[in-house]
Amino acid sequence: LEIEKILEKEKEKSIKILFSKTIIKEIQSESIIEVAEDKAKKAFDIVKKPVIVEDDGLFIEDLNEFPGVYSSFVFKTIGNKGILDLLKDNENRRAYFLSIFSFFDGKIVETFSGETTGYITTKIFPEGWGFDPIFKTENENKTYGQLNFLKKNEISHRSIGLRKFLEWYKQKYY
Repeated sequence: LEIEKILEKEKEKSIKILFSKTIIKEIQSESIIEVAEDKAKKAFDIVKKPVIVEDDGLFIEDLNEFPGVYSSFVFKTIGNKGILDLLKDNENRRAYFLSIFSFFDGKIVETFSGETTGYITTKIFPEGWGFDPIFKTENENKTYGQLNFLKKNEISHRSIGLRKFLEWYKQKYY
């Protein structure tokens, strides 16, 4: 939904994206770029068409960038409460979301990133999904979850990465 709305806002009617919920086994890597590029190649092998794959993570400064590439697993296992417990006595709560889009057309891999900096709150706010209820961006006084959908889409790491991809794609394929 986020990607569709970004394309709509960018008035990109010429790019048609079909979504495929496909389970792809991730490689074990500490590099989110390696994970996304490998998933793009595996997705291409399945659909036999050019693909973009998005992977993202929450990186917390005082936890040595944890959970990072393991964000999905960490959310499933300890959730937002677990993250707040890990940071309970920390004054430094700086963090960032990083989104990686990898494109693969069977020959070339191109990767684009988007980042949003902010910090981890001291409590869980009820709105949003994933880590959105505990992440506030630098320039907003609300968590990602509290922002309305359109505002989040303007500033999110995902929208930044996708816009970089779109700019490259239009130059390369038009």
